[in-house]
Amino acid sequence: MTVSQVNAGRKNRLYFELAGTKGALAWDSERPNELWIGHRERPNELLLKDPSLASPTAGRFMSFPGGHNEGFPDTFKQLYRAVYEHIVTGRPGMCYPTFADGHREIVLCDAIARSAREERWVRLPVG
Repeated sequence: MTVSQVNAGRKNRLYFELAGTKGALAWDSERPNELWIGHRERPNELLLKDPSLASPTAGRFMSFPGGHNEGFPDTFKQLYRAVYEHIVTGRPGMCYPTFADGHREIVLCDAIARSAREERWVRLPVG
């Protein structure tokens, strides 16, 4: 996984590539409607976003038909949809961060800053 906010020419790029023994998948946030599928024994494929091909679970997160970018702002729409659904139903979702997640992130960032400042490894608290 590559995440960059500083590479020249990149605009907050997220790039994921999964490599297996028989094939590979790659997704790039700068080309969000494309999934590259690598094969060993046949030509590689480029699968374009098409809600009609998605599972019902994935389809819930697609608001536009194929050929229309969901886009970065859609991230916030999905976050608020999940939070409001939690409020209405009382059932917490799994696709948005909690206050506990935020706390863990702050603890991690503090440890990274301390490690850099003291030029040594810093142990993270357990739990």
